[in-house]
Amino acid sequence: MDHAVVGGCAEPEKGNSTLRYIGVIIFNYLLCIEIFYLVMSKKNLVPLLLIFLLAVCKSPEKKEPVVKKEVNELPHLTFKNLDGSAATTRDLPPASVLILFNTDCDHCQREAKSIQENLASFKDYTLQFIASDPEQSILQFAREYQLDNQPNIRFGRAEGQDVYMNFGSIPTPSIYVYSKERKFIKSFLGETPVEQIIMVL
Repeated sequence: MDHAVVGGCAEPEKGNSTLRYIGVIIFNYLLCIEIFYLVMSKKNLVPLLLIFLLAVCKSPEKKEPVVKKEVNELPHLTFKNLDGSAATTRDLPPASVLILFNTDCDHCQREAKSIQENLASFKDYTLQFIASDPEQSILQFAREYQLDNQPNIRFGRAEGQDVYMNFGSIPTPSIYVYSKERKFIKSFLGETPVEQIIMVL
């Protein structure tokens, strides 16, 4: 059976109108749901977008400057300089050699003589001699080995108990070398050839 054409489209059959009506209702229902979710998602997107923009535009927090902790591995031995002023090995200059000795020790005397003969090798270091003997004996020792008039050599006196508390029972001389960063480099316990000490400077 031929169908009449209306406006270029086939005229719908009478029997299918109910199905088409139901289809249109379902389609419109689904479309409304889709529009609802689309609107809701856009509404939720706005606050999220605002939060993101605030996070991006927020001025960066000022970071506290990192303070580099100063290294100091020098011991805490208190002593007196020969002029009577109080001092501590903790405050020795960077690049120091700490020499614990006794004035009447023949090993210490030979070590002092070797150091005096190689002063040029120690020019970049401060040499701190410390003994527990009377100050006059220490001064006489410094003069005898011609170490009293050197700009980088110092003499001091510490109590024997303080030396023991910091270093324990040690032979004399005992020599401790510290770097420019005040880090411990090496110790020499007992009389040591000066060449071995110079090697670690």
